[in-house]
Amino acid sequence: MSFWQRKRQEAELDEELRSHLEMATGRTERGKAVDEAVREARREFGNVGLLKEVTRDVWGWRWLRDAADDARYGMRMLLKNPGFTAVAVLTLALGIGANAAIFNFVNAVILRELAVRDANELVFPRVMSPEESGDDFSYTEFETIRDHSRSFSGVFAFDTTRFLASIDGQTDFVWGQCVSGNFFSVLGVNPIFGREFTVREDQAGQQPTIVISHDYWKRKFALDPNVLGKNIVLKKIAFRVVGVAPRSFRGIELGDSVDIWMTMANWPQVRLSDHLTVGIMGRLKPEITREQAAAELGILDREFITQKLGPRLPSQAERQPDGRRIEVRSGARGLFSLPDELPSELNILMAVVGLVLLIACANVANLLLARAINRKKEIALRLALGAGRARLTRQLLTENLLLALAGGGLGLLLAGWVTNILWRFAIDGIDPAGLDLNIDGRVLLFTGGVTILTGLVFGLVPTFRATRVDPGPTLKAGPGTEGGNESRMGLGQSLVVAQVALCVALLAGAGLMIRSLEKLNRVNPGFQQDRILLVSLYPTLGGYQGARELDLYSRLQEQVGTAPGVLSASFSRFALLGGGRWGRKIARPGSDRQIEESIQVYCNPVAPQFFATMGIPLVLGRDFTPGDGVGETKVAIISEALARAAFPNRSPIGEQIEFMGDSGSGPAVVVGIARDVRSFSLRGPDKGAGVYIPLAQAPADLLGQVTMEVRTTGDSAVAIAGVRRMAQAIDANLPLLGMSTQAAHIDESLGSERSLTALLSLFSALAVVLASIGLYGVIAYSVARRTREIGIRVAMGATRRDVLRMVLGQGVRLTLFGVGMGLAGAAAGSQVLSSKLFGVTSTDPATFAGVALLLAGVALAACYMPARRATKVDPMVALRYE
Repeated sequence: MSFWQRKRQEAELDEELRSHLEMATGRTERGKAVDEAVREARREFGNVGLLKEVTRDVWGWRWLRDAADDARYGMRMLLKNPGFTAVAVLTLALGIGANAAIFNFVNAVILRELAVRDANELVFPRVMSPEESGDDFSYTEFETIRDHSRSFSGVFAFDTTRFLASIDGQTDFVWGQCVSGNFFSVLGVNPIFGREFTVREDQAGQQPTIVISHDYWKRKFALDPNVLGKNIVLKKIAFRVVGVAPRSFRGIELGDSVDIWMTMANWPQVRLSDHLTVGIMGRLKPEITREQAAAELGILDREFITQKLGPRLPSQAERQPDGRRIEVRSGARGLFSLPDELPSELNILMAVVGLVLLIACANVANLLLARAINRKKEIALRLALGAGRARLTRQLLTENLLLALAGGGLGLLLAGWVTNILWRFAIDGIDPAGLDLNIDGRVLLFTGGVTILTGLVFGLVPTFRATRVDPGPTLKAGPGTEGGNESRMGLGQSLVVAQVALCVALLAGAGLMIRSLEKLNRVNPGFQQDRILLVSLYPTLGGYQGARELDLYSRLQEQVGTAPGVLSASFSRFALLGGGRWGRKIARPGSDRQIEESIQVYCNPVAPQFFATMGIPLVLGRDFTPGDGVGETKVAIISEALARAAFPNRSPIGEQIEFMGDSGSGPAVVVGIARDVRSFSLRGPDKGAGVYIPLAQAPADLLGQVTMEVRTTGDSAVAIAGVRRMAQAIDANLPLLGMSTQAAHIDESLGSERSLTALLSLFSALAVVLASIGLYGVIAYSVARRTREIGIRVAMGATRRDVLRMVLGQGVRLTLFGVGMGLAGAAAGSQVLSSKLFGVTSTDPATFAGVALLLAGVALAACYMPARRATKVDPMVALRYE
């Protein structure tokens, strides 16, 4: 290679190096600094690989150094404007914090797995058939599965129930679970204190042992390390504490916080009377799929049923085309025992807080637009001195990201606080102790992603607009003039319109839920709900069984009925609107007892005077009497709906009904017809007809727990004191779980609607506040920028009313445009709430009109202060305004 060729090659290399350095540093001049960098690079690396090494240097640590410089400069700029920074950070914190809080709910309910070893290997079988759908098996069938299934490396049975626990003479109600002895070993959970159960302890005749939860250890024993060996008495059986479960392990049922675990060896002695079946959970072998396990369990189940039913099975299978089958579901998240509506409600709330975050982003974007106009000369000067637009864009985006990070950090702090507040006061039907609400890595990752996305959403457009500045006209502009081509805030006004539209959509949803809840509260359930006191009793926990339990009910009814403030008292197995039910099928009179000819009913065992106490009229016939007891002729009172379905065009009094599937129970004689009531939900009539039988004639597996209904004279406090006194006179240790009024019980039945309405209203109010701030800011900034114009108008004869009308008109136009767009969006989006509504349509005109008027009033209030300030502009001062 000749001398001149080498010189030419080095010159080309120098030029390429300069280009790379200029691109990285934002320089547009080829000065001494660039030349010096090239010479240093050549001295260090030579010509071979020079471009590669310098490029790596430029885009490696130098890029990080520049990013750090941008961050330091951005921090200084934000600290120089503390008012702007505080408002922006707080606005973002509210939006991001709301999203993080709701996502924490979703994470705890839907995403988080059990705190056990390899949770994805856990499964639990469920029995699925036209007659039943649940996760329960007889204990005998569990033993068959445990001994013969080859799909599981381990399988255990469990049953969750209430217990009356006595510790050193002090008693209280706890949630307990009877489990197989291999419960903790299959789950891979090691007690943090003491030990787990042994195989021998799950056999009859062994000393009863118990493992307690960490929360129970803290609550009852104050974390006493000497808890091991202490006794907890359940049903007069002393259980010795042998271990304490980890703090992170709350059990296998999501939403229920278990206090104690004991072995299945004690299950027959401590279970409730109606707990005749157990749930099953197992750990699949690595090579087995859920489908294979379901197929094997189906075979075992079929064999078990065949042995149990014998020759009756084929005819039943023919009557049930779908047949009985076993479904194996994932147990990674445990058993879902939360309200059925909760997942859909959380999805709705996630969408709502997403809209709130968009409103917050629009607010901050408006602030950045206003700030960018104030920084126009700064940006123009930097452009004139040679800074590239890409370099300025990076700097401004860094500032926006710092704002977002500050808002996200504060929002995460707010999320923990808001989560506890909302969960305790707004989310219905959930025990906070039953879920892990701690913020974990998934919540942190979600919050971080939302923070970065938020920084891009609110920052991109203002940043690009800020760098589209023509340096010449901007620097030449005199005091009090705008300079450049930015004379209007069209984008800011568009953002305000978007905020108002989103607010309308949220308010419409909240308004629809409020109207729906109001109509539900006006529904007549078919019985009198005022002046009714409900008392939950668990006599079986106190050792009452059979005839002794029935005698207790008779004595309680007699004694409580004479207590001060009490008019009458009775009992029912299932409280009205309490969610409990006993589904039966009765043979249609005159039929051949075919399944397809049967009638689905819901049976409720009740005591005498139940209908009078609850205010349910008897249309025909008589009430139950103390004579309708054990060994007497079986009787029943049916609802009007069943009378119409089973006995059309004739009186059912004296007729017989027979429950299908009950061998040896015999038919029951109809002695009365009761008015139809809403037993399960206020949203509509019961899907099945109602049948009432005497409590004394109920099957043994339905006894053990009842609800006592007490009609009072009006003073609940007097009645409660009287009921407690009479109950303690009969048995000082009688397990009374709780007392509430029927009205409060109905309120609890509407808990799902109330919680969703409360949260929608809360987030809608937050959205209105943010939108009002945004509207106020735009109008106030518009007034400030138009000060000279307003001064000229006043100097030329404009009155204060004219100025007020002009400024308010601007806000009203933005609001009306936003309301129009919001109503259109609400009409489409409210379809999501259609399944939650009652008595109103998703496009209810009254609700939409009320929302429009409310937001118009809020908008006028937000615009009034800057408008009033505009009317006080002094023309002489305004003409000198910069």
